[in-house]
Amino acid sequence: MRTRPLAEISSRDLRPLLDEESEHWGQALLWDYTDVSSAVASGLERRALTGFVLQDGLRCVGYCYYMLDAGRAIVGSLFAAAGFRGQGLEESLLDAVLAEAQSHRGNDRVECQTLFSTAAEADGRFARAGFLSRVRHYLVRPLAGPVTVPEHRWKLRALRREDLAPAALVIHASHRGSLDAALNLTYATPGYCRGFVETLVLRAGCGRFDPEASFLAEGPTGPAGVVLSSHLSRTNGHICQVSVAPDTQGSGLGEVLMTSALAAFASEGLATASLSVTFDNRRAYRLYQRLGFRLRKEFAAHAWVRPPARIELPA
Repeated sequence: MRTRPLAEISSRDLRPLLDEESEHWGQALLWDYTDVSSAVASGLERRALTGFVLQDGLRCVGYCYYMLDAGRAIVGSLFAAAGFRGQGLEESLLDAVLAEAQSHRGNDRVECQTLFSTAAEADGRFARAGFLSRVRHYLVRPLAGPVTVPEHRWKLRALRREDLAPAALVIHASHRGSLDAALNLTYATPGYCRGFVETLVLRAGCGRFDPEASFLAEGPTGPAGVVLSSHLSRTNGHICQVSVAPDTQGSGLGEVLMTSALAAFASEGLATASLSVTFDNRRAYRLYQRLGFRLRKEFAAHAWVRPPARIELPA
């Protein structure tokens, strides 16, 4: 058994492990991981990923990597093949990747969400490396029963290309000062939010974008809320983002947007819907539970900045 840099491995060498990973997340999270695996293989060929792989002889049995994006390092999958989990192997890979990412010249921020991790003790490794963390939940609900959209006063319409900028502004405003914004640079500025929205809508950043289940809500003074949805597989729809402008929060618009997306998923013949949420976001969490979502996997969001900079988490 040996650990090698990803730079020494070809995508062909890693392909059997990537195929096993796709099958694993398809079953565990109802997520067709094929496109992500292809992107990992492409990034490996372009030498755009930094990380390590664990080999048993010539067979790749585990890997972890990070990539640089928008001024930060983002740690990706932490995956081990069946028969090699629960032995501390993934945690050792993660230790090596975190040390590499934190020491990378000119890189002052590292983030990770451990949804795609098979390591039971991964979250503790982030704490040891100086990261701040919060628990997140991946939730799923069946779509077998009817979905009722409450009566409301807002005008909902399908998201159009010209709506990307106002949608990004709503998302940024809704996250200002939030826990998610502190741990995820995506929400830090309107520009980052615009890039996030474009990735979801134009570049299939989280499954295949679903325009039929994505809506912009307009009120008397302009855009008041947005929901962005995708298909993670042929049978599972995903709520990528739901945001309500600060002056409209608490008015029921979040439920209107959610149920509108769920009703669209149901009309498309999907079997389930999924989303992820920070556990401490209690208002949103209670809504999702009331709408029938239940825990599928617990994971965490982690962030680190190079001292003397600090991440300030809201109380």
